[in-house]
Amino acid sequence: MKKKIVKLFTLATLSCLLFTACNNSNNKDASTSDSGVDWPKDTVTVVVPYSAGGDTDTYARQMAMQLQDDLKQNFVVVNTTGAAGVVGASSVLDAKPDGNTMLFNHTGAALAQEAANANEFSFIDDFDIVASVAEDDTYTLLAKTGSEFDSLDKMIEWAKQNPGKLRYSSTYYGATHAVASQMEKTMGIELDKIDVGSSTAERLTSFIQDQCDIIVVNFMNVADYVEKGDFTVLGVCSEERLEGLEQFPTLKEQGYDVVLPKIYEVRYPKGTDQAIIDKLSESIKKVTETDEFKETLNKYYAKPQYRDGKTSIEEDKQEVQKLRELFGIK
Repeated sequence: MKKKIVKLFTLATLSCLLFTACNNSNNKDASTSDSGVDWPKDTVTVVVPYSAGGDTDTYARQMAMQLQDDLKQNFVVVNTTGAAGVVGASSVLDAKPDGNTMLFNHTGAALAQEAANANEFSFIDDFDIVASVAEDDTYTLLAKTGSEFDSLDKMIEWAKQNPGKLRYSSTYYGATHAVASQMEKTMGIELDKIDVGSSTAERLTSFIQDQCDIIVVNFMNVADYVEKGDFTVLGVCSEERLEGLEQFPTLKEQGYDVVLPKIYEVRYPKGTDQAIIDKLSESIKKVTETDEFKETLNKYYAKPQYRDGKTSIEEDKQEVQKLRELFGIK
């Protein structure tokens, strides 16, 4: 009788263990996927190399929220500013390649610096590029309403009559520098490029305080000023008019080939496990396909733009070559 009871108890115990194992298998948290990698197990830091509130920060936070939902782990955005994004990038470059620290930046600044060999590191060769997330083509050239530069024709005419005196808010070998080079080349003018800081907030402040005559920024950062009539749009740096901003002409349609898309990318420190890279890339792709992410970006006249790491590298290299030709760098 005792032997029978022991056997029954043993069978019951084994059944419970098997049930528990099956149940756990069917309810794994999202840290383990088909890739077989157990990541993320800890909080993931998303380094934004610019101040809070700008376009890069806004898109990073939207991505982080949805990655958190998909991968069931905390994704925390940390703003590490300085030197036109170099300080933040360097902090990720030096981080442990365990998948828990990533860089979220845009091609406008990163590739201009890459083309100019401005840094001691390479944004293409010294990081593992995971994927792109979004694209914002709304870089907009503006002047203050009522100024002598509040139409494109007037601005160009004045600049030609006063070479080197039209004050333009720029960051040395950043996205604004690339736009300035295109403007000077296509419009036949010479700008007084003033570096007032790399953040949108710093550049807007200098513009409002009359330290600069014209400025280029993403439209989301100046929409209220334009709506109130304080700023006048001279042209948008896009290939064609943008949905929601149809009332504003592009610089290209006005005869000046000044175009600068900003694509927002995720990078890891070199040497990160490829399985982690693939898993994050897969999750980013899911994020870019959600209605919530599309609707959020649409509020800022931007759009989801997913490219895997390989495609991002190939297209970034092509853009770097174009920028080197623009800057006259071999």
